[in-house]
Amino acid sequence: MIAKCDIESRALVDIQVLAAQFCCDFRYQLWILISHSLRCFALPLGVLACGVAGTRAVEPELVDIKSVDPTIVVELRYAGVRNIAMRPLYPADMPAMLRPSVAKQLKAAEADLLPRGYRLKIWDAYRPKVVHDQLWQLWPNNNHIANPADGIGSLHTWGVAVDATLVDNSGRELSMPTDFDDFTSAAVLKYAGNDAEIRMHLHTLQRAMAKAGFLGMRTEWWHFVSKSWSQYHAIPERNLISQGRARQSGLATTSRSPLPVAKTRVFVAHVSQGGY
Repeated sequence: MIAKCDIESRALVDIQVLAAQFCCDFRYQLWILISHSLRCFALPLGVLACGVAGTRAVEPELVDIKSVDPTIVVELRYAGVRNIAMRPLYPADMPAMLRPSVAKQLKAAEADLLPRGYRLKIWDAYRPKVVHDQLWQLWPNNNHIANPADGIGSLHTWGVAVDATLVDNSGRELSMPTDFDDFTSAAVLKYAGNDAEIRMHLHTLQRAMAKAGFLGMRTEWWHFVSKSWSQYHAIPERNLISQGRARQSGLATTSRSPLPVAKTRVFVAHVSQGGY
């Protein structure tokens, strides 16, 4: 924008210098008139040019991860039955979505993994608040499910958190400490087991995600949050009309009774690039 305006200003200066060179010429008055006219005319043009240059397309709140990097594997667990609810909470065709900048971070992690024969597999990304509220009803333990009433809620509803694991080039899931939605002590970020292969797989995932600018959660090895999460906010579901194939009308409802509330907190920790 500034550069565009500066070009317009330099053009006016050039015209004035040219007029001075003809000071002894009978056309001097004519150049002065032209210079004055162009100065008056160029000001609104310069403002217009700056305004046009400053107009940018509005960035979408969410993008489909597959549109950013089609090599990333997606299996949204809440679109199936392999989750804590043991039933679908998403439409079967719901895409995995993130903030555009966070999706680019995920692409960077994938680029780090591909040369070594690994790929990311996404278990969850953006999560509509109506689904998160259901999960809180099922498991109201702030160690694993963020309290939707605490003023922040789940960063999944912000589009800045992702649940991920590793697969090989054929798409086969690699061994990890636990499965998804395992809320036992075995699922903590710092693996304490004796299986060298599991440790190597987990460290590979953690290093790639750390290099790409993600944080980890101490109670869930699969959960990662963009370091820039605080720059964003929860996404109102009314803003997601026709956002890909996500259809709010297809989200499930639940009538299960809530479990006792645990008075504990969840902590987000840096994922060491050297692994744990």
